[in-house]
Amino acid sequence: MLDILVPDLLVPADAPAAMREVRLPHLERWLVRAQLERRTARSAIEALGAAYGIESPIPVAAVSLAGESAEPPAGAGGWLRADPVHLRVDRDALTLHDASILGVQADEARALVAELQRLFAPDLHWHVAAPDRWYVSVAPAELPHTTPLPEAHGRNVFGLLPKSPGRVRWGAALTEAQMILASHAVNQARESAGQPPINSVWFWGEGERPAALVRAYGDVHGEDVFARGLARLSGARTHALPEKLGSLDVPAKGESALVVLSSLQAPLRRNDAPAWLAAARELDERWFSGMAQALDRFDRVRLVLPSEKGSRIATLTPRAKLRWYRRAKPLAHHA
Repeated sequence: MLDILVPDLLVPADAPAAMREVRLPHLERWLVRAQLERRTARSAIEALGAAYGIESPIPVAAVSLAGESAEPPAGAGGWLRADPVHLRVDRDALTLHDASILGVQADEARALVAELQRLFAPDLHWHVAAPDRWYVSVAPAELPHTTPLPEAHGRNVFGLLPKSPGRVRWGAALTEAQMILASHAVNQARESAGQPPINSVWFWGEGERPAALVRAYGDVHGEDVFARGLARLSGARTHALPEKLGSLDVPAKGESALVVLSSLQAPLRRNDAPAWLAAARELDERWFSGMAQALDRFDRVRLVLPSEKGSRIATLTPRAKLRWYRRAKPLAHHA
């Protein structure tokens, strides 16, 4: 069996009209031939957590670290994402925008995190895995209750701040971090260049590294670090994303494969309709145009399309090729 997970293809109701009205002829042809069902997972993280039997809160940070590197950095056992973000004053609200609009450079990330480490040592230990993916470790008893970054994106952050269960006052820590970042030379240079400042971090994805996971898939393809972390922790093989569906190897007998097509996430987060449309049409040509051939090689293909209403699951078997007479419906019909 093959599962193809496509985050941010079914866009929210407030997305630009061009995204909501896009037509993807190859995908639409197969969606109408599939067995369709709805599940509760509203995001790729929730869909993957359900596939691996992980209960909420999903330890996104600890699992993602396993996807960044086979050897996790030294830490206190509890992990959080502490991703760089931009908070924008909008009338009486403070709206969060993630790193998709920031274009954080590696030297900027290192300089900012070095300053944050000096401020918060020894309680928090910071780690930069990528310019736009930062982590902190803390004693497990100090892990806060947080709002996932994808859920907070574009919203007023008041009421979404981390809640402290122990000694570390996470709300105060966030305020202190914002003060350090606001006056840092990196942000002074960014503002002089007309770039939005990296004026906050967002703590989320709290938890400890799972001791064991079910082996939901034998092979995981793609660059999504959370999916790669799940693969490594469950003993699966990880692979770079091939150029098209026809280049995908069939998994070993009795095993399943997962493909994560994540190219739509950043354009949607920065509300870049032209880039999102180009990425969506490229997926339609490279991946969904080859579905008939894939059904000759895989006994079942499932398309997993998360949305704000829950995930749309479209299951295809070789018999779907016989349903050629069904008329395709716009992608928005399935949102």
